[in-house]
Amino acid sequence: MKRQPALLPIHIYGDRILRLKAEEVAGIDDELKSFAADLAHTMYLRDGVGLAAPQVGVSRRVIAIDPYWARDGNKKNPVVMVNPSITASSGESETEEGCISLPGLYGYVTRPSQITVEYTDLEGQRVTVELSGYAATVVQLEFDHLEGVLFVDRVNAITKLKLKRKLKEMEKAAVDGINIRNDAVSED
Repeated sequence: MKRQPALLPIHIYGDRILRLKAEEVAGIDDELKSFAADLAHTMYLRDGVGLAAPQVGVSRRVIAIDPYWARDGNKKNPVVMVNPSITASSGESETEEGCISLPGLYGYVTRPSQITVEYTDLEGQRVTVELSGYAATVVQLEFDHLEGVLFVDRVNAITKLKLKRKLKEMEKAAVDGINIRNDAVSED
């Protein structure tokens, strides 16, 4: 019998793991595939379009994305990227960003508008994709999590000042460097 994916706890700003560079994944195995299913499941239940392993307390280079699921009549098509790397970028666009690990905070970030990403899929195949627009933004935001970077690190100085008080409150809420959101979510 196939196991149901689990809802993983979200680590919130102030948690040390969000500032660590995540570790490379050595290989694809059943444990990683189960974790990937849990990561995607958690992303959907938290109404996210991307989620990185460090956001659920796992310092490994794994992200799940599905940039358009909420726009496409909730048609879910998650892509799990293991050991992703951005090998090329061009253009520039400014987009308002938010993050499951920074609930309620948003800010405009300027990023490349087109990227080339290489990653290993859950079958162990190396994949190269070119992304643009919103999908490129989502991958870059999640990739940043693997590097210990948050979108608030990339906003302009005025926005940083506006967010400073809320960030301090989140950081203060962290106990011993750990801040977890594990509130109930309906799993209909």
